[in-house]
Amino acid sequence: MTPIIESQLKLLQTDFPTASATMLPSGAHLIEIPDVELPAGWNQKTVTVLFLAPPGYPAAQPDCFWVEVKGPGRLRLQGGGTPQNSNDANPIPGLNPPRQVTWFSWHLQNWNPNQSSLVTFFNVVMQRLRPAR
Repeated sequence: MTPIIESQLKLLQTDFPTASATMLPSGAHLIEIPDVELPAGWNQKTVTVLFLAPPGYPAAQPDCFWVEVKGPGRLRLQGGGTPQNSNDANPIPGLNPPRQVTWFSWHLQNWNPNQSSLVTFFNVVMQRLRPAR
């Protein structure tokens, strides 16, 4: 794990003590935040949020994220619909064996590698998940 990932992971662990980072063969780090509470409107109360800190992070910014549910199935809206800008066909690159995840095409509008962090990107993810849509 790179020193920047390690120090930023510690900040993320302030609110999510079980958050972890795993280095993948590509040089990216898979950031995993379990037990993230979702607002009403989803078919799950909690999920695991996953995203990649790409090689070259933080100069290279994170992009998109995945959500994994406990047990069978995928994350859906409460009525069973597929969330906007998501699909189940995009696996996490470089992860073997693949995990059963829902991919969200959600992109940052602003990223400053001198100030932005894993917490910054996680907050962007949460802006997408609140409210359910």
